Amino acid sequence: MPIILKKLLALVIVIIIFIPNYLLASQHSFLKLSDSPISIEASSLEIIHNENKVIMDGKVRVINESLALTTDYMELYYNLVDSNNSIEITRIYCDGNVLIDFDDQLITSQVAEYDLKSNTLLLKKDVLISKNEGNNIKAEEVLVDLNTMRITMKSNERVRAFITPNN
Repeated sequence: MPIILKKLLALVIVIIIFIPNYLLASQHSFLKLSDSPISIEASSLEIIHNENKVIMDGKVRVINESLALTTDYMELYYNLVDSNNSIEITRIYCDGNVLIDFDDQLITSQVAEYDLKSNTLLLKKDVLISKNEGNNIKAEEVLVDLNTMRITMKSNERVRAFITPNN
């Protein structure tokens, strides 16, 4: 197996948990990702080297001691940055039944897209953010600027929040 493919496979294992890594990069840490092993499962994994893309399809599941991420489909885009074929991830896209479970919080949506250049996370279609059984926010679209931790929520009708006191 060529060295670049080995590097890509190793990178998939590490980078696939994009949401906690880049939320941790902020001083506003929402997620605590432990150093425990990471399990990645999918019905299929395809590396398209000439397009700098990795595709995981079919019940994609990424599990760590402190995080679980599931989706129907995931694409990982990358660039080769030097003569050592170092890999730089540029974008991660999840489509279909996206579920992120961490630290008594659940995030669900139909689409999630992480752009590493702009350091933004975009969640679309039926976004629901829940914490501590009873507190939740529902919107059609949520944009998180991970540089500033500015969170913008939009909905065709109204953004809805349900907050339980002392919870």
